[in-house]
Order: sequence, then structure tokens, then C-alpha cells
Amino acid sequence: MYIHRTNSALIGQDDSFLNKGKWPFETTREDQYPLLLHFHPMKIYQKQVLKQADLILAMVLQSERFSDEEKQVNYDYYEPLTTHDSSLSPATHAIIAAELGRMEQAVSFFYYTARTDLDDYHHNVKDGVHTAAMAGSWLTIVYGFAGLRIKNGELHFQPRLPDKWTGYQFRITFQGRIIEVQTTTSGTNFTLIQGNSIQLFSDGNPIQL
Repeated sequence: MYIHRTNSALIGQDDSFLNKGKWPFETTREDQYPLLLHFHPMKIYQKQVLKQADLILAMVLQSERFSDEEKQVNYDYYEPLTTHDSSLSPATHAIIAAELGRMEQAVSFFYYTARTDLDDYHHNVKDGVHTAAMAGSWLTIVYGFAGLRIKNGELHFQPRLPDKWTGYQFRITFQGRIIEVQTTTSGTNFTLIQGNSIQLFSDGNPIQL
């Protein structure tokens, strides 16, 4: 997939995005969102505005291909341009926000994701639930707060506990193993529930299970 890198850490959403003017958010009424329901696509595509930042998603799925500086610069640039009209968007931003240490933003995006249907944020629960947002809630905890990444076929974690949380716990399957991760105010414990011994990493430190 083509990534439109520039001479700086800022990456173009596509090869023309950074040459466009920004969407007039200050004059867009709240009842005009989602934009696609109120403005012609050709008008939207002429401006710097996104319903979800696909570049931020690329930084989640292909984390090692982007530097820490690129993640920080592009998160700061694209988040204000993103309307989050897509239910997939908040979870993606939550994961990168957590990786960057922006825990207040990460938690805010997490709750938005978890409560998408409970609070009917998109005013369309009558048409069905947002199962992707449900999965996004889980991904935010595992990839966001626990910092799971797979590097060279090995598990790497960077656990963080949001303020006012007492802990979180989950299990994952990996290469025929079941591993439990539990983070509390006392730290993080990894338990091999099933399968052969494995080495994983937490904050760069090797742990043998």
C-alpha cells in the first residue's frame, strides 16, 4: 500500500490531501453531521476532512513501519480533522493515543467506543448495533492500554493503567497458547494458561512463561 511520505514527519493521507484547504468546522452545525448525509461527496473530498483517519489505522496495523515522531506528528495533525462519523474511528485513535501516552484522550475514545450503542451516539441503533465498535472496545484495552504488538513473531506489551481504573484482564491465543494478562495498580502479571513455554516482552523486558 502506498504511503505518501513527505520531507517531514507529516504524511499525506493521499498524494493530494495536504494541498487542499481545511474543512470549515467552525461554521458546520452539529446537526450537519455525519457530513456525507448533508454535503455532496465532491464537496467533502475537496477539503481536508475525514470520517476516520486511515493513516492512523495504518500506524496501528503496521506499527514498526512508522517512527515515534511520525505517530505523534500525524496524530496531532489528523485528529482535529477527523469527524469520527465512522464507528471504527474512536477505537483506532484510542490505541495510538495510548501508545503516545495521551491517556486522557485514549480513555475518552474508549468510552465513546464502548458506549456507541448504549448512548446511541450515531442515532441509528434502531437499524442495528455496531459490532465493529464492540470489537474496538476490546482492541482498545488489548492494543491500547496493554500495548500489545507482535514484532518478529514475538509478543510485546507496554501496559498502562488509566487513572481511576483498578485494573483490566483478558486472555489471548497465540501460536497454540492461551495467555492471560492482568494489570492492576500493583503491576502486570502474565500467566500461561495452556500450551508450551514462551518468551514475551513487557516494556522491553523478556519474560519467560
